[in-house]
Amino acid sequence: MSRQAELMNWLDIGRVSNADGGKDILLARNERGARIDWRTGEVWLMNPKVAEPFADFLAVERWLTLRDIPVADKPAAAAPAPAEPEAAPEPGPVRDTLPAFQQKVDACLAKAEGGQELLETKQAFEAGSEPYLEASTELSKTALELEVSPAMVATFHISAFAALAETAGADKLERVAASLHAAARQIRASVTITA
Repeated sequence: MSRQAELMNWLDIGRVSNADGGKDILLARNERGARIDWRTGEVWLMNPKVAEPFADFLAVERWLTLRDIPVADKPAAAAPAPAEPEAAPEPGPVRDTLPAFQQKVDACLAKAEGGQELLETKQAFEAGSEPYLEASTELSKTALELEVSPAMVATFHISAFAALAETAGADKLERVAASLHAAARQIRASVTITA
């Protein structure tokens, strides 16, 4: 199943423990998040949240495609001839600044399941741990530079928090920071491979 996901450009972003004692695989692509159940191999779409599992990533892709196609209720009317000359094309999208991008990441975290707690955890870690703050900033800079969505960065933070529950000892924040550094490297590597 992971190979199928990889062929469809889903990135493996980590593992998370589940209630049955196994480790499910977390994957992300753009602002989408998915989890492969370790026992059944079923794919659970987490963003957008879907109540039923999918048999495989092909079924996920079909569902996403059908969901994104607008329903045409009536045929499109013929476009009237333009009466005035067209305005100059608008400049391309303005790139976010780092603070604006980080605010979008925070907004994505807040929208996730358990969002307020996730956002407060991230903010507390950034305020209390220099290594975590550096790793979080590096991840955001990398994502901004390589045009990775804020939702994907939020997914990396969630994955790092999930790993926190499995870490023992005093080096928890350092381990979470290392997870964010690894995410930044993974983004760079995936862009290098696809370029």
